Amino acid sequence: MGKVELIKTIKKVANLNVTSMGLLEEEIEELPAEIGLLKNLRFLYLPRHEIRILPDEIGELVNLVEIDLSFNKFSSIPINFGMLQNLKTLYLLNNQFISIPSAIFKLKRLETLSISRNKLQKIPPEIGQLTNLKKLYLSDNEINKIPSELLNLKKLVLLDLRGNQLSIPPEIIEKINDPQAILNYYFSLIDKKRKRINELKLILIGQGSVGKTSVVHQILHNKFDPNQDKTDGISIKQWQIGGNKQPESIFRNWGKGNSSIQNHDSTIRLNIWDFGGQEIMHATHQFFLTKRSLYLLVLDARLTQEENRVEYWLKIIQSFGGESPVLIIGNKTDQHPLDIDRTGLQKKYPNIVGILETSAATGAGIEMLKAEIAEQVDTLPHVRDLLPETWFAVKTQLEELGKNKNFFTQDEYLDLCDKNDVKDEISKHTLIGFLHDLGVVLHFQDDPRLENLGILNPQWVTNGVYKILNSHELFQNQGQLNLLMLNSILNLPEYPSNKRLFIVDMMKKFELCYDIEPDKSFLIPDLLPKDEPFTGEWDGALAFQIHYNVLPSSIISRFIVRMNAFIYKTIWRTGVVLKSGNNLALVKADVEDRKIYIWINGNKRTRREFLAVIRAEFSAIHKTIAKIDATEKIPLPNAPEATPIDLEFLRRLAGEGRESVPVQAGNQIVDLIVKKVLRRIEIDTSRTEIHIHCNVQDSNILAGDKNQLGSKSKKKRK
Repeated sequence: MGKVELIKTIKKVANLNVTSMGLLEEEIEELPAEIGLLKNLRFLYLPRHEIRILPDEIGELVNLVEIDLSFNKFSSIPINFGMLQNLKTLYLLNNQFISIPSAIFKLKRLETLSISRNKLQKIPPEIGQLTNLKKLYLSDNEINKIPSELLNLKKLVLLDLRGNQLSIPPEIIEKINDPQAILNYYFSLIDKKRKRINELKLILIGQGSVGKTSVVHQILHNKFDPNQDKTDGISIKQWQIGGNKQPESIFRNWGKGNSSIQNHDSTIRLNIWDFGGQEIMHATHQFFLTKRSLYLLVLDARLTQEENRVEYWLKIIQSFGGESPVLIIGNKTDQHPLDIDRTGLQKKYPNIVGILETSAATGAGIEMLKAEIAEQVDTLPHVRDLLPETWFAVKTQLEELGKNKNFFTQDEYLDLCDKNDVKDEISKHTLIGFLHDLGVVLHFQDDPRLENLGILNPQWVTNGVYKILNSHELFQNQGQLNLLMLNSILNLPEYPSNKRLFIVDMMKKFELCYDIEPDKSFLIPDLLPKDEPFTGEWDGALAFQIHYNVLPSSIISRFIVRMNAFIYKTIWRTGVVLKSGNNLALVKADVEDRKIYIWINGNKRTRREFLAVIRAEFSAIHKTIAKIDATEKIPLPNAPEATPIDLEFLRRLAGEGRESVPVQAGNQIVDLIVKKVLRRIEIDTSRTEIHIHCNVQDSNILAGDKNQLGSKSKKKRK
């Protein structure tokens, strides 16, 4: 729409008592002065245009309560804008402002101001005049200082300062719905001496025998040890980069831009965590995989992408490491070149920042790897975050404590903070999270089961878990652990009797086991028998499947842990029979086929309800695994040879009003009635209640022998 046409339109409706105007589709470059004719306008929406200037007549629209001018090219607004005294909401997202226009500070009734993604360099003290402000969006600008006048905004419930040049840890600045926490942290530390972190956690993971430890040895010592032992559990080493002692080749790209380490005068300490690749150890990796880290996924170049389980590891990294950068290292390239789908993987996992080839045996590619690590460290802003010197005093003392102790209590930590002038609760909370991410300690402060103990020696936890998982007695007992057995397994000086349940609580947190009887007996699904027992007849059962591109073996064991209150007599390592009321369900995994199979029989009226509960648990597990590709499928009734049909596809057809769809069933084509199939699976949305029953004893299940679970005294719980 051109300017002339827009003016005609405005004049045409000027006398029609128009209260809302939006130009969402037409791209305009100028808002004409005639906009002032729309005296009754209350809502003005002009996002995603090319507008640079507002006419002075905008100030005549005194009834406006909301304006959206996002995604334009404004760098200023007229002083008359301040006449809009009824304005409550103003969106200026993604424009070209280098300062907040002074006219805005006259809008005394303003409640929401969004001016993110501009070029703001400061927040003027006049911001304190907007005393009715409730939501303030200032993310992705160039702000490096917060004025104390923000403390005057007593009604503020949201403050978004992310993506600026403020030395506020992510744990604090991400709390956008808690402005007081952000401001209290900032102003409590503003006058204190601070220094840069200059430290990062570097994590190596991958399958066993790919050469992770040999790569680390080459990085640290520039040599290969053919007799290198396999890593048993976790090995932690330190590598100093930066300073004047490092070879110039390592810093080929350092110093581009505004890096604080561009002159090589700041040493960065990398804490290298080398994880053992044995399958049984994978369960404990998740204890230590943290955000704000750099990951090296090491592959054996002689193996295929599938044999290296590349996507399995990438999903684990994204689930626990968030958006942390990943370098894929193809090792043993002296024997075979690396052959993986580089482009496909980098498109699917954008946190892959590089794919390199090395040979730990010959040293080939190691210098390039060092340089790439250094370059990635230089791009991570949190490595150079400024934190109070008092925090570093606590960190140093905990590291010293860790030389002689495996753990510390919460009271010990709080005392240490008080002695080092870390007084406020927010700082104490943030500091322990920061130390957890760096790998100095292991502490789950938001879990009531674990918050009272912090770990200084990660081997203390992993060795405890490994001793349990490797116990022959426990294996013979089909994964059923009791206190007597636990005390026998961990009967060592480093595991005091009052700390042994902490190891079990760690396993429960990460869904490696569940209570049979609270704090007395437990079941570990990964130690159940592998053989599938007889599960009964399932002809005519309601069938359902979930198909995966990669099926982590942990999914079925976690499902068993979550559904333990429904378990009915039969259970094995990759499957379980569940009961709810008059319905039985068989759920089992085929890891090689990458499928979960579900059958439900019994009362036909409540099958769908039980299926909904089962699907909800799998959905909850899927949400904890980044980028997992899980597709729900419906096997066709009375046509077991037919390919199961995609549930989402059927929903789309139903939404389009399609009554049927032709499908291949054996040698013939049959018409599938869409709504009929969906009715077998989906719960009637008009119903408001779902009643699910499970057999329990003291809210838990008793485990028995030979894949059988039972209870002497069963009660029903709704």
